[in-house]
Amino acid sequence: MFGLMFAGVESVNSFSSIYSFCEKAVIQAELFKIARKCGLDEKGDEVFPMMDQQYFASYAEMMYSQSFPAVVKIGSAHAGYGKMRITDHHQMEDFRTCLAMTKGSGDSSSAYCCAEPFIEGDYDLRIQKIGSHYRVFKRTSVSGAWKTNTGSAHLEHLELTPKYKRWADEAAEMFGGLDILTVDAIHESSTGREYILEVNGTSSGLAPDVAAEDNLHIRDLVVEKMNAHFCHGPGAAVPQVLVEGEGQAAEEQVSGPAPGAAEEGAMPAASAPPPATVSSAESF
Repeated sequence: MFGLMFAGVESVNSFSSIYSFCEKAVIQAELFKIARKCGLDEKGDEVFPMMDQQYFASYAEMMYSQSFPAVVKIGSAHAGYGKMRITDHHQMEDFRTCLAMTKGSGDSSSAYCCAEPFIEGDYDLRIQKIGSHYRVFKRTSVSGAWKTNTGSAHLEHLELTPKYKRWADEAAEMFGGLDILTVDAIHESSTGREYILEVNGTSSGLAPDVAAEDNLHIRDLVVEKMNAHFCHGPGAAVPQVLVEGEGQAAEEQVSGPAPGAAEEGAMPAASAPPPATVSSAESF
């Protein structure tokens, strides 16, 4: 990826966004920024509802101050890895000693981690956006795991509501713009509230039953991007189109009348043949 970035190759999504998605803390910081920007609706509810979360640079800074049970997430792990459910402060202290054995970056004494209150969810939501095409999935665990995005699950298609479309459109503004993304949320069983957990970029998986169709949407998006860049954008060859008579008039304006040209009142000389016209490049 670094080599492609160095060479200035275009991508879907941008390489800078893909690089930013490598760090979970960077993603969450961008999501909290979106939540603050969106604010509250007319009912006083958050337009972009995020989970309350704490960040700890290493095990030495861990001082969890929210409710139990809690969920801790180590570093930039994905797909359920590096996550634990903690029932009380005694288990949190045990986890803290385990975190101390991990390897951190730079001068950090261990990997960073985030912690948030545990929410009992009866199902997950995934809002998918590929270009201008949207899908909404309801994912219900059938394996009994508290991590509802792991193990076996029943997948159901839902209608795209204005709320879910707003979530995807707001997330699409992350890191300068995302062409492909998924928003993962959880539905709290006790209150019926929905909380956004995370956003994924091009690493988003496709639902098996519609993967073939979604791959076509990705193909169309890539072709559209290539056309915009190579046929109309910075990478396009600039066509030199000459209109009949303009080339001759411009030449005479610079160099003056050709030798032997007729004086005023004399018969005009025979006109030269029109210049050839170069057609513009065709679209992909």
